[in-house]
Amino acid sequence: MNASQVAGRRSQVGFNAVSLAILLCASGCVRRSLTIRTDPPGASVYVNDQLKGESPVTYDFVWYGWHRVMVRKEGFERVEDRKLLSSPVYLWMPFDLAMELLPFPIRDARTWSYTLSPAAIPATPTPPQTFITEPSDALR
Repeated sequence: MNASQVAGRRSQVGFNAVSLAILLCASGCVRRSLTIRTDPPGASVYVNDQLKGESPVTYDFVWYGWHRVMVRKEGFERVEDRKLLSSPVYLWMPFDLAMELLPFPIRDARTWSYTLSPAAIPATPTPPQTFITEPSDALR
């Protein structure tokens, strides 16, 4: 093999490596999002003690597993929940590697819904009644 053939093969190997790197960087990925809806809307939504916004709220999440959810709105009972966000089968090992290398993005969009109950209205205290026993002229 002469020097020009060796240089040509090195060039081909370099081109293949660069092409593979571009292909891997341009490949899609899994986009995970969670939408939390409430009835009535407009409640503050906390997930794992972090405020995510007012319902309905959609945010991207990173990991599957157990999550703590708290929903609050003025005039309604607070809702606290612990929910499991399980991964789909196509994201189990070893399938997850293939999904990450696909040239287009995969969406995993989940929705959780909560219904808020009106808060118990405390009884309005009645003011104490005072009786005037003396004539008003005596007070002047």
